[in-house]
Formats: sequence, structure tokens, C-alpha cells
Amino acid sequence: MADRCILITGGSGFLGSVLAREAARQDYEVWTTYMHNYPPEAERVWQEKLDLRNESEIASFLNLVNPQIVIHTAYSQNDRVVTFGGTAKLVSCCRRLQETPYFIFISTDLVFEGKKGRYTENDLPVPVMNYGRDKLDAERLVAEELPGALIARSSLFYDFERVPTHLQFAVDAIHSGRECVFFQDEYRSPVLVQELAGALLKLAEIRCSGLLHLAGADRVSRWWFGLRLLRALGFPTCTVNEGSLKDIQPPRPADCSLDSSLAEKLLGMRFRGAKAVLGDM
Repeated sequence: MADRCILITGGSGFLGSVLAREAARQDYEVWTTYMHNYPPEAERVWQEKLDLRNESEIASFLNLVNPQIVIHTAYSQNDRVVTFGGTAKLVSCCRRLQETPYFIFISTDLVFEGKKGRYTENDLPVPVMNYGRDKLDAERLVAEELPGALIARSSLFYDFERVPTHLQFAVDAIHSGRECVFFQDEYRSPVLVQELAGALLKLAEIRCSGLLHLAGADRVSRWWFGLRLLRALGFPTCTVNEGSLKDIQPPRPADCSLDSSLAEKLLGMRFRGAKAVLGDM
């Protein structure tokens, strides 16, 4: 295989598909994996169906491809066997290769409890949702088993080409004529997926290790962001309502906004904020 072989798990996902296209444009030999949904066609990108719950299947595939870089974006919001267990199996198989690949694990801002916002890499993660707990456990496993790996926490991904997963519930409601709600007291740091993909590939080039936050510059509410992104994607918003976290159970973290200044200093760039990108919508 080529000296610049990169494997991206979750190739049918929002981030994984963009990473694959950008890596191919940068002349990597690109392999992506998927489970249920076939990835979008992309020039010079190879796709392979792979079950991250099956360690022997992972091992056979890695031995065939022998990647120099692995970017692990695959996850499940509600299945620990995939999010944590699949990560553990993938890491174990990477360690058994003749040369351990450089590994980037994509984590989430939901590892935090959301009581203060603008979290830095030095803040203690205290997840309140099962998905956040699964991701945090996977972070710790990756850090222990692959000391040279990078753990990259991010926030809500978006662009103007597709409906992201975190917006799909609203689009489904609009199509069926139902009302939907975004919370005005839930804050995140949305990031343009193309900027995130570019940053990850730069970090892979320099083999950055440790923990970094990679998210948009602005702290915005889900209400502000959801309304404007729907409009930017061409959807009507007359049935979209403003809600509050106080009205729901189980609880969600209120403010998981991230401080990405450490990564920006390392990369010599600044992630654009949602206000700059979507402010006029």
C-alpha cells in the first residue's frame, strides 16, 4: 500500500465523508468504512463495509489496508457496544499491526456537564448523558493504549450541502407539518465541517498527540443556531418554536461550548464562529 494511506471510520457520516474527500484531494490513499449507510461516491476513495463490533473482521481489514493514519469518527448515540466497544476493538487491532498507525479519536463536547461553558482541555469532564459517558470512556482507553494518539473534541458539525444529524428531527417535523422545539438555554460551539476536516488533516501531518478542542469560535444557543441553519438550508421555520431545558427529562447539559484557542494557536488559524457564518440568516 501507499506511504500515505489513511483509514477513516464512519465514512458515510457527516464528518467522515468530508474528511475522505479532502484527504483524497491531498493525495492520500483513502479507505473509509461504513456499517448501514453506503458512503457518498468520491473519486479515489475506497469504501468497505465493516462491523466495529467484530474484532476479527477489523483485524483482517487492517492487515489488508495497513494504514499509516486512522481517524475514528464512527459512533452511535445510543449504543455503547459501538461507541466504546468498537473503539476498544479498533485500538486493539491497530496495536497488533507491525507498525502502529497514528490515531485520531473524534470525541464530543458532551463529555462535560454544561454548568459553565467555554471549556478548555484542562477542565474536568463530567458527562450527564450516556453518550457523553461512552465517549469519555473511549477517550481514556485511547489515551492509555495509544499514547501518541490525538483526542479531538468537537461540537455540532454543519455545512450548506446536507442536513446534519442534529437537525434531522426538525426537518422531519417540518415535512410532516408538526411543530418542533430548539432550546434557547442550551449552548454549543458549532463548527463548519470543512474547517474541522482541514484542521484534522493538518494535525495528522504533524502527528499531534494529546487532547485538543476543535470547535467554532462562537457560543450560541441551539435555538439561535437551529433557526438560522434551517433557513440557510432552505427550510421554512414557521413551525419551529423556542423551548427550555427546564421543561425536559432526563436532563441535558446546558452549556457545553468549547474554547479552541490551544488548537488555533498550534494550527496558526481561527475557526469561524456561527455568528459570522449564519448571522444574516
